[in-house]
Amino acid sequence: MERLKIIGKTISSKNRLFSVGEISAETMIDPLNVQIVLDRLYREGLVQRFRLVSESASPLRGRPKKNVAYQVRNKKEFKERIAPRLKEDTAQDRVWQVIRCLRNFTRGDLIRIADVSVEIAVWFTKMLHRAGFVALSKRQGQGVHWRLIRDPGPRRPYLGHVIKKGQPANLSEICSGDLSSQHHKIHPGQFLKAAC
Repeated sequence: MERLKIIGKTISSKNRLFSVGEISAETMIDPLNVQIVLDRLYREGLVQRFRLVSESASPLRGRPKKNVAYQVRNKKEFKERIAPRLKEDTAQDRVWQVIRCLRNFTRGDLIRIADVSVEIAVWFTKMLHRAGFVALSKRQGQGVHWRLIRDPGPRRPYLGHVIKKGQPANLSEICSGDLSSQHHKIHPGQFLKAAC
């Protein structure tokens, strides 16, 4: 899967035809592995394949080698395909649903209602704060109150950019994906779904 991300990132920046050798040279990945990834993307309909006609006759005997070039068919669909995928129905999903329902909350609320550990509640609120989704309401004592300031929808935001770089990422990158087609379950607090 890592090959797909590396090759996909290189391909998405191109606005012209490209070859296996060109992508292999840029990514430092074996041409056979590049060919495998490009064939998979071709079968999925994300890239187009073109046969190039060579103008010079080959001095070698036998079947001539085919020169193949590729081009991205639809950039938007291609970027969605290589985007990171989130696991479904995790502790973070439950915490996100509680945050969306309550809007103003404490970490204790998250621990009790979403049935998660202290470490998960602390880590997830810290990452959401860095990404600009939640902010502190009151800074007094143990029961610090948090407030949801940006709500991208029912699907929890991807925070990988914040974790890797340690700084807020572009919100359009964080909130990528179809928000309306995903439904998440809350195990301990099923009553919250009706309230939201």
